[in-house]
Parts: sequence; C-alpha cells; structure tokens
Amino acid sequence: MLLGIGLHAALAYAMIPWAVEDSRRHPFFGAFVALVHDFRMPLFFLISGFFTAMLWRQKGLKALLWHRFQRVLVPCLLGAITILPLTAWVNRQFAIPDLPKSAVPAANPQVAAPIQSLTEAIRRADRERIDQLSREPASLSQPDPEFSVQPLAWAAMLGDEQTVSLLLDRKASIAGKNGDGSTALHGAAFTGHPTIVRMLLDHGADPLAKSNDGTVPYQTTFADRGVTDFIFGALQIPPRKPDELATARLACRELLPAPPAVPEVRLSLRETIRKRYTDWLTSPFWLVRVPGRVEPLHLLFTPVFDHLWFLWFLCWFVGLFAVGILAVRGIVRRVVSSHSEQASAGAGRDACETGWRYRLVISPWRLLWLIPVTMLPQLLMGLFSPAVGPDTSLGLLPQPHVLFYYGIFFGYGMMYFAVGDPNGRHGRHWWLTLPVSLCVLLPIMLWGGTSAEVSALVQVSYAWLMSAGCMGFFRRFLSEPRGWIRYLSDSSYWLYLVHLPMLFWLQGMTRSWPVSPFLKFAAVCAVATVLLLISYEALVRHTWLGALLNGRRTRPQGNTAKTP
Repeated sequence: MLLGIGLHAALAYAMIPWAVEDSRRHPFFGAFVALVHDFRMPLFFLISGFFTAMLWRQKGLKALLWHRFQRVLVPCLLGAITILPLTAWVNRQFAIPDLPKSAVPAANPQVAAPIQSLTEAIRRADRERIDQLSREPASLSQPDPEFSVQPLAWAAMLGDEQTVSLLLDRKASIAGKNGDGSTALHGAAFTGHPTIVRMLLDHGADPLAKSNDGTVPYQTTFADRGVTDFIFGALQIPPRKPDELATARLACRELLPAPPAVPEVRLSLRETIRKRYTDWLTSPFWLVRVPGRVEPLHLLFTPVFDHLWFLWFLCWFVGLFAVGILAVRGIVRRVVSSHSEQASAGAGRDACETGWRYRLVISPWRLLWLIPVTMLPQLLMGLFSPAVGPDTSLGLLPQPHVLFYYGIFFGYGMMYFAVGDPNGRHGRHWWLTLPVSLCVLLPIMLWGGTSAEVSALVQVSYAWLMSAGCMGFFRRFLSEPRGWIRYLSDSSYWLYLVHLPMLFWLQGMTRSWPVSPFLKFAAVCAVATVLLLISYEALVRHTWLGALLNGRRTRPQGNTAKTP
C-alpha cells in the first residue's frame, strides 16, 4: 500500500500521461513506476490468498465472508461514494476537467476550474483561452495527459471548425500524431465532420496516414456501433444520433481515398486471439443504458472504482473461493488440515520439503509451471496502449484477462498456506532473486526491444521473483514483532484509500516550481505521508472507521493504580 503512494507520486514526474504533469520530469521516474507496478499488486494478491485460506481454516467460511464483507466490501463501497468524488473534484482543480455536454461555454466561468492547457480550453470551448494559449508554439503540439491526444485532433473530433481553422493558421502540425498514432484527420473522419475533413485536406493532411494499427482515416468511418460508443464514452465526446453519424461519415468517405489494396496478411495465432478478444471486449454486449447518463455505461471500461479496484477484485476472489469451497468442501478441508497441521507441529519436515507438493508450490521448481501459466493472460496485456506490467481494470466487471492474471497469484497464495512452510524455504534465495530482478529483468523490460513472447516471459518472471524475494527479505530482517511496523501496517490501508486527493493537491501546488523533480517527489511523498498519518491517528485509529478497516483498537490507558 505504501509503495502505491510512491508510485502515484512518481507519475507526475515520469514521461507517462498522468492527471497532474509536473513542469520538470525525468526518465528515472518511469523506471521507478515500472519497478513497482509489475510486482506490487501481484504480491498483494498472493498475500491476500494466503490469509484468505488461513482465515477460512481457522474460523470457517461464514466468518471469512463476514470478515471480508466488513473489511473489504464496505470500505470499497463507502470509498466509491466519498473518496472517489473528492478525488475527482481535486483532480479537476489541477488537471483536465470533464468535458461539458455542449460546446457552449459555462454561463459563469468564474466557478470553473482554472484552465491549464490548450487542450483544456478546447474541451471547454473557452474562446478567449484558446486564442491566448494557441499563440504559444509549444502548446500547439502538447497532447493532453489523460488520453495523449493533440489539440488539433481534439478540436477536429469535437467538430469545432473555428478552433481548427485558428490552429491551422497558427501552424499547428497537421501531421501530429496522438498516442495511438492517429492524426486529426482520423479523428474528424471517425466522429463524422466532413467540413473539417475538407479543411485538413486543403492544408495538406495525408489521407493515407496510418495509425499504430495500420488504420487510415477512410477506414475509421466504418467503425461499428460498439466501438463508436466505447470511444465516444471514453473520450467524453458528446454522442450523436446513429443515423446522423452514419450520414456524416458517408460524406467524409466521399472526400477520402480508400486505402490501396494490399495482399491479405495472415495474422499469427497470438495476434488473432488478441484481435478477437479485443473485439469481444469492445462489443455492444457490455454496454448498458443508465438513466441520467448521456453515454452508455460500459461494464468493463467505464471507470467505477478507480484506485479502489483492488478491493473490488478481492471481493471477486473471495466470492469465487467461497463457491469453490462449497463445491469441493470436504476434499479441500482435508488437504488444508493435514498439511497445515503437519507444518505447525514441525513434524512434517520431510513431507513438506521433499514431497511433490513442496516441489509444486515452494521449491524453485514451482516456476516451471507458474511462469507459463501466468504468461497466458500477460500476452493479452496492453490491448489498447503498450505498457509494462499488468493492465488495470476499473470497471464494474473485471476484464477477464486481468482477473485471471491476479487470480493466479491469489490462488498460489492459498496453495502456499495449504502446503505449509514452517522452515521459511519460500524466498530464501532473496539475496539472488532481488538483484537478478532489478539488475537483469527490469532493464530488459524497460528496453522493450524484444518479441511479445520474450517480453511476457521477462515480465512474469520479474513479478514472481520480486514477490518471492520480498517475502524472503522481510522474513529474514523483519520477522520479529515491532510496534512501529504494526502501526504502519494498520495505517497503510487508510493511507492508500485517501492518498490520491492529497497527492493531486500537492502535485498541483508544486507543478510549476523551478526545482529538481527528485526534490519535489521526495517532498510530496514525505508531506503526504505525514499528513495522512496525522489524519489516521486523529480521525481513524480509535474510531468506528478504524474498527471497520483494521478491527477495534483500544487507547493505551495510564497507570491508574492507587498508592497505598
């Protein structure tokens, strides 16, 4: 949980789109983000699986479900209606605000969040700020941090002809590419604005420019309803009536040349699976019309839980575990009982360290099956944007490949408890696995010049070796009870739940300071942690909220003994 605070703090200074981007950034922070992201949540779910099995073994299924309901589901739901709206509000003060439902400027612009960039001004249709900011050459090519879309492309997709004309007159790059490799012409054709398509063509836009997946502007006009609704919703573009959009796209098609015929390229098995899986994820099957929402709710991709998604995943895993236990209750209980009792009694050393269960779960040979199994969902990661490490799933329904990926770690944690490891053999080679992970595997991941299969192999190997190494390291140096570690452990849950509003505020306040990003990163982390710890001590630890998160804690009592 504490690493999560550091990870989100570092994003402001990395070369990665983030809600609040600092004026001073450095490639080191991108490497730090990759270092943490690729093993943090896998290790979390591994430990969660271990303690889920332990709690079930000690207190039974009913007590497990009640405990997880109190400690996980209730905080998740409470956070979704309190912390997440606060996070969104603070975000709007320092990052790109939500797109209004019309292109008409707000009647009272004084109450709106201050505009920080040209893309913000375009999305809010603020003519005065558009005119001011477009005079700065650097602003014309600065994509937004949320979607990595160029200002000219935003204006084209929103159908803002006046802004498109102004940006073209001020020499905005007509060939400028967005994060997915598309251009403003792609956006205008996809959203159905033929007048803007003609304007771009008249200014020399390449009608055969290809996006990262090889799509030319002409082909974007054939996007089906599911893909269209998904992208309109993700970018928060005001939706258009299907018939109106179809007619407008037809007009755009008449202005654009079709791509030249090329021999059909046969996709590899992996590419075929990824394409079909992507088509399934973005199909209209997942769209739900919700009263009060202009755009439909996408069950997989519309953000619902944001940084609380891990709690929602944990609810899914506990639920699936409960279903599995009810299905094979007798078999699982006998296995868990026999091996955990042997391990706790210390009488099963030979069985624990020489049997097939030991080789399958605890010995280094476990990687021979864990790594190939984990590679299956890893090969499906990065469907919409290349990234190091596992994807994040924020929707109401978890994306299946992400759920499967983390489910492997959760299931392994349960197996680890069931087998038992009284002598701490798991992770005992931390002195080797941590250096190999950080000095060999991490540089290969950051380099990225490998095939998809090699990249997946390196990434899952890193996740498993770092998880085992961290467990062994902490067992070696921090196995004895320490009060300050217990305090940090208890407080870390609260700190992670509420850290984002604090980080956004601090990152936004220091964004323009002419100071080294390393100093700002350290200061933001330190100040945020101290303030959050104060809030934990004052508002959470000995209150109903602390009891909800960690169980009841009693205040230390002074010496009340009477002197004779």
